[in-house]
Amino acid sequence: MVQNSGKTLRTDAIRLNTPEQVRVQEDSIGLPIAVKTKVRQAVMAIEDRWRIDDEWWRTESISRLYYSIVISSGQKMVIYKDLLASRWYRQT
Repeated sequence: MVQNSGKTLRTDAIRLNTPEQVRVQEDSIGLPIAVKTKVRQAVMAIEDRWRIDDEWWRTESISRLYYSIVISSGQKMVIYKDLLASRWYRQT
């Protein structure tokens, strides 16, 4: 059994899956072809794509198009386009 340290847990200290805005170059139909975080890297493969439309009943609804991609360095990442704001983010 773990002993109680007596410390109060801080919920603001941990931030998981915080999206990071990134620059994405799109092709003529809107598919990502390059991503720039620190340097520009070509999108070598789109492994999956899905869309989330949620909280449509609220004043700030969610409409996102997600892509699971592989960039030229071989790194896999998940990016999404906020369809309401027309901005791209990397899900970390």
